[in-house]
Amino acid sequence: MSRTKTKTKRLADFSKPYRDTLAYWQAFRKLGFMADDIFVGFGVVSGAKDILHIQLATQGSTFTVTVAQLLGEPRAKVVKTWKQIAKIAITAPDDEREACYRGHLIGSSVEHFVLFTSLIQQKGIMVPEVMRMTAAGQA
Repeated sequence: MSRTKTKTKRLADFSKPYRDTLAYWQAFRKLGFMADDIFVGFGVVSGAKDILHIQLATQGSTFTVTVAQLLGEPRAKVVKTWKQIAKIAITAPDDEREACYRGHLIGSSVEHFVLFTSLIQQKGIMVPEVMRMTAAGQA
């Protein structure tokens, strides 16, 4: 019988492209978008192949973030790894998820987050959190 212990992975154990994808997922959620409107994909984006990307599809528009090019990486492996990190993220402590978010430029730079928000709005997508804050300021 094997005495090998299976170590439970933490978010920090995954490679940067997957942590970055999770950081963008969290950014979309912090902006008030529903989880059902956020999709992670792997394939061709703007003519480039083997692209790990995250896409917001809402209000009849899409906004895609190219996260990383994983040249030669098998699609099945990328999908499996994303499913693993997503599953762990669901039950991870808040501070672990927040560390992943803050470890990315989107979570550590107000300017980058504002630019990200502005780019979403330029696609004609209304940002729920901006709308909520605007309404609260007018009340």
